[in-house]
Amino acid sequence: MELPKLSFYRKYNMIFRAVIAGGILGLLYTAVIDAGTDLEYFKMLLGTVIGIFIGFIIIIFEKSFVFLNQYSFVKTLILKTLIYSIGVLVFLLLFAVAFIRISEHLSYQEAFHSYISERILDDFLFSIWASVFLLLFLEISSLLSSNFFYKYFTGKYHRPIQEERIFMFVDVKSSTTLAEKLGDILYSSLLQDLFNDFTDAILASRAEVYQYAGDEIILTWKSAKGIKENRCLFCFYLLKQSIKNKQEYYLKKYNTVPKFKAGMHIGTAVTTWVGKVKKEIVYHGDLLNTASRIQCKCNELNHDFVISETMKNELLENNSIKYTQQGEISLRGKAKPMQLFTVDFNFEL
Repeated sequence: MELPKLSFYRKYNMIFRAVIAGGILGLLYTAVIDAGTDLEYFKMLLGTVIGIFIGFIIIIFEKSFVFLNQYSFVKTLILKTLIYSIGVLVFLLLFAVAFIRISEHLSYQEAFHSYISERILDDFLFSIWASVFLLLFLEISSLLSSNFFYKYFTGKYHRPIQEERIFMFVDVKSSTTLAEKLGDILYSSLLQDLFNDFTDAILASRAEVYQYAGDEIILTWKSAKGIKENRCLFCFYLLKQSIKNKQEYYLKKYNTVPKFKAGMHIGTAVTTWVGKVKKEIVYHGDLLNTASRIQCKCNELNHDFVISETMKNELLENNSIKYTQQGEISLRGKAKPMQLFTVDFNFEL
């Protein structure tokens, strides 16, 4: 059995973005200043390389100064900008001194004094500007999916269109009991950890996060992408595995390991943009209501993963997956009962 794997690009997606953004910044900067050489194309190449390294520096700092995220956004931005800009300036100083020494055949001391007298102020202002830009870029990238800008600028979904999609509603089990036991703040922290730990499973299965709704996360795929290699089905297994790998952490911090259930269905949904104050891509149609109702049947069927017959019929055959028919079951709000199946994976979790 071949589980969906996290691709190299998706795993290091943020690094690629920072490097590309840094390269563009460096290119723009050297396009308008004297970089110490009269060779125009070499100057551009030099600036791009410097920008790429700046992107790497920012990512390294982002990984190293995670604790700063506990403060408000403005305070975090100010603190990070001060720290990161100094780091960028030190890099620029070392790079420039080495470059001046080689290109102008000066000693290190002469190259250092030359840089201090001619370039340090401009580079310090650039380091601040670059740090702020990259920090805002990374923050916005984390708030919006990678496809958001593409869909927006290409005009996709500006008019409602019908698509065949898969929806999976994933809900935390015994959420009310957990919230009472932990208290609102600690329970909110648990949800934050849980959804963060889902990230690799979501990326590996090529799912899109439609919404976080309280203690529920709604995942969706275009049908062809979700059915390929049974990605949508194995997504649930990968979600389970991600929490199993962190169970010691959850026991230590929350004295419990969160459990969750999911319902999945396939069908047609209408996709469109809505809103002026806050633009958002939304999905309309019976598909979402049905998927939500299927998830609600998990407790009644005493199982944590339930799918519709329509969904089962679309999936690829696999000996590692066991479907158990639960018969025709009435769903709230549906006129006709539906055939539902519980899903088990015949390998060690």
